[in-house]
Amino acid sequence: MLKRFSWKKNDVHSIQLKENLYTIAQLLDIPYVAFFNISSENNNFNEKSLDLNNLKPFGVCMVLNDFFKKCSEGKVKNVQPNLNIPIPEIFISSDRGQWGSRSEISDDKLIYNLVKIDPIVGDKGIMGNEIIQYNIDRNDSNIINNYEIIGYNTGYELVRRLILSIENSRWIDPLKELRLLGVDNYPLKTVEEMWHYGVPKYE
Repeated sequence: MLKRFSWKKNDVHSIQLKENLYTIAQLLDIPYVAFFNISSENNNFNEKSLDLNNLKPFGVCMVLNDFFKKCSEGKVKNVQPNLNIPIPEIFISSDRGQWGSRSEISDDKLIYNLVKIDPIVGDKGIMGNEIIQYNIDRNDSNIINNYEIIGYNTGYELVRRLILSIENSRWIDPLKELRLLGVDNYPLKTVEEMWHYGVPKYE
C-alpha cells in the first residue's frame, strides 16, 4: 500500500535506520530537514513527551522528498518541534569554471568554493549561486565540519550517514569527505552491507 505523505513544515517523523535503531527528523522549509542525536531501539517516540526546543539539531541538510516518504515511519505526535532552527545559507560547491571539464582534471586540482543560497530563493545551481569564498582549503576541518556540500541527501547514502552519525555521536557525511578529501574511512559502503547490518529495503 502506498504511503500517504505531505511535506508540512515542523512535522516530526520517525525513521527506521536498521532493525533496532530509530531516530526522528523534523521537516523544515522544503527541501530542508533537521536531524537530532536522538535514537531508540523501538518506534516508541510517542510514549513520552519530548520538546525539541530544548535541543540543538545534530545537523540540517537537503533531503529528496520522494525518499523521505519511503523511509518515514509516520508522524510523531508527542514531540514538540523546535521552532527556531535556522536554514543554512552557506554551502560547499564545485567550481563553476571547472564544471564542463571536471573529467579532465585530476582530483587534487579540483576547486571547491563556499557559496551562498538564499533560503527563500533556493538553489540557483552551480552557475547561479553567489561565491563568497573561492578555492577553499579542503583540509580545513572547520569547513568540513560546519558546511554541507550542495545536493540532496537521498537513498541509502542518507541512511548510512544517519547511522554513522548516531553511532559516533557526531554529524558525519562520508560522501562529502570522499569528494573533498578522497577518502571514505567508514563502514557500510555498499547497500548489501547495509542490508546485512539490518537496514530495511525501503520500498
